[in-house]
Amino acid sequence: MNTKSLSKHYATLSAAERLSLLMAAGARGDDVEHARVVAAAPWETWRVPDTFGRALAFLAVFGQHRMERLELAALFFKTSALADSATEPLATRLRDAARLYGYLVRVHGEAWDQFCAAEQLDPGVCETVAPGNATLEVADDEATACGFTDAEAREYVQRSGNAEHRLKTAQSLVAELSSALKFIINKL
Repeated sequence: MNTKSLSKHYATLSAAERLSLLMAAGARGDDVEHARVVAAAPWETWRVPDTFGRALAFLAVFGQHRMERLELAALFFKTSALADSATEPLATRLRDAARLYGYLVRVHGEAWDQFCAAEQLDPGVCETVAPGNATLEVADDEATACGFTDAEAREYVQRSGNAEHRLKTAQSLVAELSSALKFIINKL
C-alpha cells in the first residue's frame, strides 16, 4: 500500500499520530506527504492574547540560540582540555582553536544581551531558569579570561587562510536572531 492510499485514513488519526507523520515527512523532505497530512487534520480555533505569537517566536529563537551556546561551550571546554594534554606543535593549534571557541562563546552571550535589549526584554528571565545556566556562566567567565579578543579572532581567521570565512560577531549574531524572530512571527 502506498502513502496516497494510506492518506484516505489520515482523518481518523489522533493529533499525536499526525504529528509523527508530519515529522517523518519533513525529515524525508516529502512535501507532498506533509501537505496530505496537514490537509487531513481538523482545524481548531484558539483564543490567545496578542503577545502569544511573539512569545512563542521568542522562545523558539531562545531555544535555538541556547543550544548553539551550549555546543560552543562544550567545544571550548573540550578543546581547552585537549590543548592542556597535547604536546607541541599540536598544543599551540589546539590552544588557538580553544581561544576561538572562547571568543564565540563570549560573542554569543553578548549578542543575546544586545538582542534582548533591542526587543526590550530582560535576558536573564529565560537564562536563569533554563538548563545549562551554570555551564554557560563558567564558560562565559573562562572565555572572557582566555578567549580571543575581537581583533585577535579576526587576525587568527585571516592567518589561518579562511579570509573568505565570515567571522561571527555580536552584531552579526544580533542580526541573525532578529531575522529569525521576524521570520517566525510572520509565519504564525
